[in-house]
Amino acid sequence: MSVAFDRKRGCVELSRIRVSFEEGFFMNLIVVLDDRNGMMFNHRRQSRDRVLTDRILQISGGKLTIHPYSAELFAGKEVDLTIAEDPFAAAGKGEWCFLETCDPGAFAEKIERLVVYRWNRIYPSDLQCSLDLSVMKTISKADFAGYSHEKITEEVYLQ
Repeated sequence: MSVAFDRKRGCVELSRIRVSFEEGFFMNLIVVLDDRNGMMFNHRRQSRDRVLTDRILQISGGKLTIHPYSAELFAGKEVDLTIAEDPFAAAGKGEWCFLETCDPGAFAEKIERLVVYRWNRIYPSDLQCSLDLSVMKTISKADFAGYSHEKITEEVYLQ
């Protein structure tokens, strides 16, 4: 099987993702979005916040599958990281995946639980999240103060 990887975006072609779908596992996903569902701009994250990073570790129980680009967010933290070029394919059943380099919309049917963090701001973006949250069940929604962001919103969804 040939797999084409787009190093700039940190994604594999859908043919690889379809292979993952056939394996029949469901995962927990964490994404961070702006008010227009933007994720990245010019191949860089829109923003960061150390309180949010700590919250991600709390939600995930300190075990995450991430893309190499995301590793710097967790440097110096007590965390069990699986670092993979294709974090979605590398995360096992029921595990937590933090995704910021690729639109998770292609994986929608394999998401069991989704945690969305919102910056409550609009940033420039050229990568948006295409997940249709209206088809998922909202479990909770809460605001908290970040370190560099006055308000960050946490939304939790179940498939």
